[in-house]
Amino acid sequence: MTVEAEVKLRILAAARRLFFAYGFGRVTMDEIASELAMSKKTLYRHFASKEVLCEAVIDASFSAIDGDLAGVLGDGALSFEDKLERFMRIVAAGYEEARGPLLSDLQRDAPSLWARVEQWRQKVVHTRTRALFAAGKRAGVFRPDIPEDLVVRVVIGNAQNVLRPDVLSALGMSFPEAFAHCKAVLLDGIRARDGDARGVKV
Repeated sequence: MTVEAEVKLRILAAARRLFFAYGFGRVTMDEIASELAMSKKTLYRHFASKEVLCEAVIDASFSAIDGDLAGVLGDGALSFEDKLERFMRIVAAGYEEARGPLLSDLQRDAPSLWARVEQWRQKVVHTRTRALFAAGKRAGVFRPDIPEDLVVRVVIGNAQNVLRPDVLSALGMSFPEAFAHCKAVLLDGIRARDGDARGVKV
C-alpha cells in the first residue's frame, strides 16, 4: 500500500469515528484534521469537502457490509440456516453501528448524502437478499411459490420505510429490535411448512 493510500485510510477511519459518534452537522473538517494531527491542507488534498469525505465514509461502510454478506453467501461449508443467521447478524450489526446521530443528521440536513445511503441500502439489500432467498428456495427452507422479486421488494420496503431514524423514533425501537420484528414477520410468512415441495441442498 502506498503512503497516500495509507493516509486516505487513516482519514476515513477518523472521520467515520467522529461522524458516527457526533453526527454530520457537529463535526468539522478542523476537528477531523485535529483528530489526525494533520494539516487541513493535507486533509483537503484528499477530500475536497466534508460532504465528499462523508460520502466516502458511507461508501466504505456499505462496501464492507456488502463484502461480508457476499462472503457468507459464498461459503459452501455453511448450511443454509447458518447462512441465514450470519446474514441477519451482519445486517443487524450494521444497523446497530449506524444508530447514532449520523443518519438522522443526513436525513434531515443532507439530502444528497441521505440519498446515497438509500442507494447503498437498496443495492446491498436487493442483490444479497435475492441471492439469500434463492439459496433458501434451493435448500427447501422457503416456500417455492413465493416470487423472489416480491420478497426483495418487501425487504427493501422494510429497509426504506421502517428501518429509518424518524420511523424508529416514532416506534420507540432501536435498529436491531425493529429489524428482528421485520425478520420475524417476513420469515414466518415465507418459511416452508411440512409437505411443501423441497428443493436441492445449497
